[in-house]
Amino acid sequence: MASPVKTTVNIPSQTGDSRSPSFAWIEKHQKPLMYGGAGLAILLLGAWLFLETGKRKELAANDAIDRARGAVEAGNLPAASTEFQRIAQSFRGTEAGWQAELALNEVRLASGQTQLAADELKKLIERNPPPFFGSGAQFMLGGALENLKRFEEAAAAYSRAADLATEDYRQVEARLGAARAMRLAGKEKEALDILRGVLSKYPKETPGVAEAEVRLAEWTQGKV
Repeated sequence: MASPVKTTVNIPSQTGDSRSPSFAWIEKHQKPLMYGGAGLAILLLGAWLFLETGKRKELAANDAIDRARGAVEAGNLPAASTEFQRIAQSFRGTEAGWQAELALNEVRLASGQTQLAADELKKLIERNPPPFFGSGAQFMLGGALENLKRFEEAAAAYSRAADLATEDYRQVEARLGAARAMRLAGKEKEALDILRGVLSKYPKETPGVAEAEVRLAEWTQGKV
């Protein structure tokens, strides 16, 4: 009679490491993981605080701008100028800062400080603001230069404002300024060409296009 086959089963020793490899790895790297988790939590907290602080600063800046505009409406231009200057310095490079700088130069123009406004607007433009504010600065510079009777320079500034503007109505408004300044500079043909360009490029319903049509008719005595 054949002897029965013996089967040997290896049973893990109670004193051996019966844990899964992943559990053993986690336990081995427990401290680094703990430090990494703490670091991530700190980063997330810092990001949240940064965003919250930014929101609060933005709200504070907007409130300050509203107060300064209120001073303008009340006719208190010196107070408005001081407030806009403070905002521009405190929030330099932010949306609120750009708004305040433009408003400050608008107050300067209203106060008769035309040359100062022109000089400061040029400095602002050199810092390459976002297109919306860059267009506004160029348009305002065009107005300042026009007041200083530097008409060709004014036309160039208006044209740059139009090139930077993303909204059709702002482009048209700036090109109307360029046409007016060119005509004042004695550049009748160039002024008419700008108006004709407006009429050919923009839909009739665009704000400012009707004005361009009227001006063209007046300047050419009906010979559009």
